[in-house]
Amino acid sequence: MKFYNLQQVSEIILTPIPYLRKLIKEHKLKAKFIGRQYIVSDEELKRFINSLGVKNER
Repeated sequence: MKFYNLQQVSEIILTPIPYLRKLIKEHKLKAKFIGRQYIVSDEELKRFINSLGVKNER
């Protein structure tokens, strides 16, 4: 299983980090707070992208 920090998620889906934190607090994006940062699983990131109706062309 692969995990991403918010910086990596931000680069993948072209979304500012503060907005990602807002999504996490609203429970729209599931993440774990480990150490001093949020971690998002690969599966959760794919689920979130699919919920937006955006096709990942990579």
